[in-house]
Order: sequence, then C-alpha cells, then structure tokens
Amino acid sequence: MPEHVEQISTQTLTYRVTVGGTLDGQNTRDPIGYGSFDQAYENNVFVSMENRGTEAVVNPWLIVNGKRWWRSYADILDSILTEAMSDKEKARAIWEFARSNRYHNTTADDEVKDTIKMLNIYGYSLCWDEAYTVSNLWQAAGLMVRRGVPHGHCTTEVFFGGAYHLLDSDEHLLFLLRDNETIASEEDLARDHDLVKRGHAYGILSPENRQTSERAAALFVYDGPRSGGRDVIGSHTMDMTLRPGEAMVWEWEDRDKYHGHWEKPPRSCNGRMQYMLPLNEGFEEWCESVENMEATDDGLQPTDLETESVVCFRVRSPYVIVGGKVIFSGTNARLEISFDNEYWEYVTSMPGQRPRVIPLDDHFPAEGTARYEYVLRLSGHGIHVKRMFIETDLQMAPLSLPALEVGENSIEYMDENAGTRNIQITHGWYEKSDVIPPGRPSGPIFPSDGAEVAGTQFTFAWATVDEASDYMFQLSSHEDMRYALSPVFEKLSSKTPAEGRAEWTIPEAGLLNPDQVYFWRVRCRNSAGLWGRWSETWRFAALAPAVPRNLRIDANWDSRTLNLTWDAPEHGTPVSHYELYGSDERGFSISREAYEAVVGGEMGVESFPENFLTTVEDTSVSLTDIIGRKGSALPCFYRVVAVNGQGMRSGPSEFVSSPRPFIHSQPPRRITASKSAIYQVAAVRSLGDLRALSKGATRYKIAYRDGDVLTYILDEGPPWLVLDKTGQLTASPGADAVGTHTVTIRVQNGQGGVDVQGFDLRVVEA
Repeated sequence: MPEHVEQISTQTLTYRVTVGGTLDGQNTRDPIGYGSFDQAYENNVFVSMENRGTEAVVNPWLIVNGKRWWRSYADILDSILTEAMSDKEKARAIWEFARSNRYHNTTADDEVKDTIKMLNIYGYSLCWDEAYTVSNLWQAAGLMVRRGVPHGHCTTEVFFGGAYHLLDSDEHLLFLLRDNETIASEEDLARDHDLVKRGHAYGILSPENRQTSERAAALFVYDGPRSGGRDVIGSHTMDMTLRPGEAMVWEWEDRDKYHGHWEKPPRSCNGRMQYMLPLNEGFEEWCESVENMEATDDGLQPTDLETESVVCFRVRSPYVIVGGKVIFSGTNARLEISFDNEYWEYVTSMPGQRPRVIPLDDHFPAEGTARYEYVLRLSGHGIHVKRMFIETDLQMAPLSLPALEVGENSIEYMDENAGTRNIQITHGWYEKSDVIPPGRPSGPIFPSDGAEVAGTQFTFAWATVDEASDYMFQLSSHEDMRYALSPVFEKLSSKTPAEGRAEWTIPEAGLLNPDQVYFWRVRCRNSAGLWGRWSETWRFAALAPAVPRNLRIDANWDSRTLNLTWDAPEHGTPVSHYELYGSDERGFSISREAYEAVVGGEMGVESFPENFLTTVEDTSVSLTDIIGRKGSALPCFYRVVAVNGQGMRSGPSEFVSSPRPFIHSQPPRRITASKSAIYQVAAVRSLGDLRALSKGATRYKIAYRDGDVLTYILDEGPPWLVLDKTGQLTASPGADAVGTHTVTIRVQNGQGGVDVQGFDLRVVEA
C-alpha cells in the first residue's frame, strides 16, 4: 500500500500527493440520488494526523483538492456561494449541494437535523431531518423559509423572487411551472398535480416511471393558507484540539459501529482518535484531574501508598463516538467511564502487570445518547500506570472524508495554533490499474451541435462507446452545466426505457421552451463501474409553439352555455391550430389516447379514456357546442395545446375550471299529457384529484378525494314530476295537467356550490 508522510511545522502548508492507477472512489461512484449509492471501488484507506509535538494544536484540518470544507455554516456557504449570486441562485446552489452530499436514512433523533453533523458524521437524513438541514443553510445565507405541509412527508420552502418555492433535497423534488423556468411552490403543486406528474421524483437513481411521479403528486394535498418557519437546529462545528500524543485518523472502512435508533446505515465509515497518554513530567496538564500521582521514569506512581490515587483523562471528538478500547499496562487500577463527571460506569479492574486490551464498545450502544466526549477514571491504592493508550471509534460520513483521487492531489493543511506545532500527516491508499476508463462520447448524432430541432419531444442520440455499460445524460440552460434544468433532464440510461442504448427520449412535449438555447452532455461507465470523462458540451434550440396563456371560461346562466377563451402564445413558431383537452380530474394530464394511471386502493392502476376533445383554429370555443359533438358529459377542467403547421405541439397550458355545479342541459319546454317524458339534468362536477391521506396508523392511502357529490332537489313543480338521486326528472302528466307549470331544480355539490335551473313546462293535449 503506497503511503505519503508529511511533516508540518507551520500554520498553513500546501503539499501534493500523486496517486497512480485508474480507479478511485470518485470515479467509481454512482451519482447521488434518493437512496444509498453504489460504489465499485475505494482507493483510500486512511489519513492520519498525529500531534508529535509538545503543545496542543487547535483546529488542525485538511482540505484535499479544495473539496469538503464543511466545518461550519460559514465554511460551507463560502465554498458554494458568491456575492454576485441572486437569491434564486443561492437557493438553488444550496439545494444542489444538499442533495448531492447525503442519502435517505436517519438516526431517528435530532442528530441529523444539525447540518454540520449530518454532512460530516452521518452523510444521511430522512425527510423530517433534511427539511431542517437544508433550511439551516438557507437561513444562514440570509434567505427566508416556510414550513411545507405535504402528506406523510416533510419539506421546507425557500423565498426568492417575491414568492416561496419548493426545493426538496430529500426526495430530489424540483418542479417547474409551464414557463420551464420558475420553480413551483407547494401551493402550485397542490393545485395542479400535472406539474409533479411531468417531473421526475426521487432523483437520478430512481427509474423513470410515470406512476411513481403520480404517487408523489398525491402527497401534495393542501392548497389553503400557509404559515410557519423552521428553527435553526444545531450549532455543532468540527473544531478539535489535538494534544501531544493524540491523532485523528480518517478511515474508509465500515466496522459496523454507528449511532442511531433506526436501521444500520448502508453507507458509513469508522475512523478513530488515538491518544498515547504522556506519562512524563508535566502530565498533569493533559489530565482532567490528578490526585496522589506523579511521573517517574517507570510511568505514573502514587506519591503516598496509603492514600487512594485518582487520575482522569478526557477524550473529545468532533465526530460521534461509537466505541473504543483502552490498552493498559500497570497494576492495581480500577477503570471507570463517565459522561458527566458525576455518574461513573464500571469498566474493569486491572490487578496484574500484563498489558490488557479493554473494550469500551458496550458503553456506546448504537441506540444510546450521541456522545462526543467521555472521561476515563483510574483509581485505587498503589496504582502503577506504565502505559495507557486510548483508541476511540468514530462514525464518519464517507462523502466528507479527505479523499485522494487518481492523479495529482493538492492538500492544504491549516490550524489555529498560536504556538509551535509538530504534526505528522500520513496518507495510505491503494492503486489499481487493471481497468481502463471507457472512452469519451465523441459526438452527438441527434441533435447535432448547434441544430434547431422541430418540436420539444424527441430522442437524443450520441455515438456509442463500445465499453459502455451505462450512460449519464445532463441537459442545462447554462453553458457551464452548473446544474440540470430539472431532475427530468438528469438521467442514467439504465433507469430509463433506453437502457443499454446511447439515447434518451424526452418523456413529453413542452418541457423545453421554444427559441431557447439549451446545452447537453454525456458520459459513460464500463462494467467495472469506472466512469469516463464527460463529452464536450453541445447546444441546440427547439422550434415549436409556446404554451397558450390566460385560459378563462365565461358562463351564460340564461342560455346555459360556457365559452372558453385564451391568449395566443407570446413566442415560438406560428400557431396553426389548437387542441382542447378536458377532464373531471383537477390537475389532469392530457392524452390523445387511452392511458393507465394510479388510482389507489385495491385497483392500484386503472385505464382512463383519452381526454382530447376537439381541434379549433381560433382562441375561443363554445364548450356547449363540443357537448353536441362529443356526448352529454361536459368536463370540469380544460387545457389547451398550440400546434404549428408542422404538427409540433406546445406543452399543455395551465388548467382552467368551469363553474360548478353548472347545469348545462336544456330542459324540455313542451310535453304531452298522458305520456311520460324524461329529462336528464346534467351538471358540471369535479372528480377531485389523487390525494394521500392517513387512515388509522396507515399513511399514504391514495384515492381520488375532494370530488363533488351532486345532490338533485326539486324545489318547485307539480306532483307528477319526480327527480331521482341521479338527476333524472320523470314527468307523468295526466289529462288534467294541461297548462303551464313552474319547475325549479337545485343542484348542490357538497363543496358549498349550488346551481338552480328554473323553467316553465307546458303540457299540451294528446
């Protein structure tokens, strides 16, 4: 195993370490997603920082290649933000940082609500933790936050640009409005679930799956008033002091030691603090307390054999302590441990001379209190301490460690010591050269670099790399590819229908803006898990109509007609005609053919008919006329799509809702005596939308909820009129009913909505 040893005698020092081979932890790791990530190889073994001097060293630290400077909020923000950034850019940069350096797991206590602890010690958080850890960073950057209220989930929204926006770094949720630029708020998502359904929930490691996003949409159920912020939780820093003889050892091995009240984390590391106690003259300076002990040439011995001797040693760590051991050589000592200097737990007694290894693991159970320091006490008559070595096991987050990468590494050492220092740094690693990196994708097949593409839904294709087992695709509105446009445009091909092929298809039209330049790139990895270099960055623009705007419905209560009007797109290619879609589902997704969708309950998934209604050339349409052509059902909600002369479609507009209930059927005005007649009252109703609620102890019970339940009431009419619960009015006038009768029908939807239809019904002789 190669090693590099560096002697440090100055407050700051930059040195270089060259690592051979082709594989390291960085280039064999999955991109970070919702669940724990896979990693094919780790070249790093340990980094040891040992104080070999005579003075304590305050806050020594290493930064490798300028990465992972996470000791405090200020350090983190300095590494990811600039003064020139807008609030929107700051919010997005913090979200990208947060979601890229942790995965979904928890300690099930408040430990991982502290951002500094989460990043450096644990490397994971659950939604109820992550809602705080990202909120802590936003607030440290001066941004306002608001508590989110999804069902069975925990989120925080951040304020910029005059509004709050949802950036969920746990489930990697970021959804754009119809302009494909504005990040949606939870209110937007609760109102229009299609914004979620057209997105990609749970990040790049989750398969591209429409039904997963539909279930995610069902979590956003509340669209009422919102309030409440989040407290900043935690004040931890990674400060430490290394005493003479003490060392911090960062290690990549997982020794199954962790803190937490939940399942064992799948990705974790165990480092150590090592302390060889100085037992020479002046040892009292490094002890917590000393009674009746002195340093001799043969170690520590009592000054008075008749009096009990006591000596205490404290261990402090910036990492949570998950175990340890003591190697002791001496006699007549009783060893105890305390976490408050008041209550002492018995460890063992050591009467003999032989060195003993004394485990401390039982005093640091995983489900116990998170410990960052402890005190060991030796007591007894006639104690003789010849040697005492304390090794403390620590939990460390793998992504936070000072990792060396293949090639030349620049390592910066720094401390805050006022005096001298004698620090020895030792890096140990492996080198593996039997795997050749896959080639760099050489060029785009479609779209070609700089091309203008017809439409906003098409298949990206690039030159196949022979040794590629997977491809990673990114699309951005920024040429520097600082982040993907949204999670929709950050994909592993193995998680899409294009698995195994050098291509990826945009899931639906309208996710890109016409006339806007976008940038994309690709990289691949081989079967050994080694990623190659990114391709060059290529650009293109899409030619298509933009989205129709400002949909509105005008209701004429006298004629019982509805008219839908909208504004033409402001940009994009010229519009040839428009397509109209309608549904009783709020937040519905458009479809020109039958489709399957999540409905919840025992059925799980059901088939729905197409919701395409008609094509129109103008920017208005009489919905009542459509009913004459399509049948008796008048949908509640509508969207419009613009289409150009080449058949390229825009994305769907925002939906607009009809008044409801709205009776749109025309009643009979004339019937014949002694004959039965039937009038089916037809009124607009909402199916509601797919919403998750709790039922008993079970969460995420998905079903269509908050829909209208229509009640039909005959307020006025002759006794030979009968209105049943389905809205069917049956008239059975006798011969004596000839004449004009007043009829009033009331429809209620259970949501506070009421419509009344009154008419005169004339009965004529047979």
